[in-house]
Amino acid sequence: HLPRANFSAIGRVIWPILLLVVVVAGFQQADRLLSLIDRPISKISVRGELAAANQQVIQQLVAPYAGSSFFAADMASLRSELEQLPWIAQVEVRRVWPDQVLVQLEEQLPVARWGDGAVLNNSGRAFTPNDLQNYQHLPLLQGPKRAQAQVMQQYQRLSQMLRPLGFSITRLQLRERGSWFVSTAQGIELLLGRD
Repeated sequence: HLPRANFSAIGRVIWPILLLVVVVAGFQQADRLLSLIDRPISKISVRGELAAANQQVIQQLVAPYAGSSFFAADMASLRSELEQLPWIAQVEVRRVWPDQVLVQLEEQLPVARWGDGAVLNNSGRAFTPNDLQNYQHLPLLQGPKRAQAQVMQQYQRLSQMLRPLGFSITRLQLRERGSWFVSTAQGIELLLGRD
């Protein structure tokens, strides 16, 4: 009688080896497939209504990403760089296969100047544009830094009340004790108590 071969022991050795071979081959094929479908970025489209000077700044920021690998380019980094610009309110960056990137931008909506060096948007958040001279026509709002949103809300309330009467606010100040000083383009000055 010849001894029977122990196929279960052989199977326990061969199956892990076969599995390892399949995994390694899969990784190699995935690498080849990725190199076939990954192309350099050929076009970066920037959408949004932007001032001419701001468009140049945006083009300088996105230019280094052109020619980068479609899959390896760091879109989170590009988005972060764009969000650092003070006059940008919202940024969306997405890849468009096979070789494009779409950047959707929304600029801050300046409503009023804040103190000497900033501008407030419509939600009362301050930002510092490159050239404050472009915003001299906006009303001047002043007050403690922590009260930016409160001053903006009061400006909006007072503007809604005064505009139908033909008055426009040129200056609104929240004073230390909570009183308000209002100046209009028509030369009227109002001092309002905190209540």
